[in-house]
Amino acid sequence: MLGDIEPDMREVIVEGRTDVALMQWFFSRAVPESDVQLFAVQDRVLIPDDTVKSRGQNTGARGLVITTATIVHENSPESDRIIFVADRDCYSIGLDSCPEIGNLLYTDYTSMESYYFSPKVLGKMLSVALRAPKEIVAEKLVSEITPVLIDLFLIRATLRSLPEPKKLAGKVIDRLKFSSDGHALDIVDALLRSCPGSSKEDLMAIFSALEVSPESDVRHYIRGHDISAVVIKYVASMHARLFREDRRHLSQPDAMSICLVTCLELVDLENFGLFRALKTYASRKPAPPE
Repeated sequence: MLGDIEPDMREVIVEGRTDVALMQWFFSRAVPESDVQLFAVQDRVLIPDDTVKSRGQNTGARGLVITTATIVHENSPESDRIIFVADRDCYSIGLDSCPEIGNLLYTDYTSMESYYFSPKVLGKMLSVALRAPKEIVAEKLVSEITPVLIDLFLIRATLRSLPEPKKLAGKVIDRLKFSSDGHALDIVDALLRSCPGSSKEDLMAIFSALEVSPESDVRHYIRGHDISAVVIKYVASMHARLFREDRRHLSQPDAMSICLVTCLELVDLENFGLFRALKTYASRKPAPPE
């Protein structure tokens, strides 16, 4: 067994390769003496989609992580050499389950991207990556885009709740604009574009039934992949000059997402539950051989 050959080694399996890169950086700063190997689930696990579905999970990286963690736990319930990390996704509104398994950890909010949705991180991106003047402040950006991000999260949840689930139409975010009067996201239009031929009343009934707790952190109600796209739409609408010349590539969501990840600092992560648990896991001394 690999655990017998290298008892000090720890292994963490996560959803994506960007998650791997972020955690490698975190461990190198928070627990530099640890021996932790990190893998994206797609690079480490081969399980058929039928098996994922039979375990009550949706296909994709999240379902694969949870299914693998469950199978590993069933076969070695006492082993904690391998730890799995999955996004919470729509757990806050009951659309995704988060099974409590000893070898499975979850993000504190909907996804790994949620950790960079803060004025501090976005402020660093504005000032360093986009070289924005000091008059353009991250606090205003956050307050302006938060309602849009929550509405997009609930629109997606509505479409997913249909008897035949639908995905958000691409043109919804493509058409999104901001102005001094607010934003142009029309919830009804977004639902009907994504689900043509459906009843507006039926769709809005589902949408209206979804509840956002006013006492919860908004990051429980924001889809991670929407953050970069909506940040770009806000900057392009309100401060288009910031995407000129050598900053033009940051108007692409993937590039903006990578930029925001690199704006995180150790202090931004080490107090969150997930990263505290990972630090404890990496710091733990192996049990002595019997």
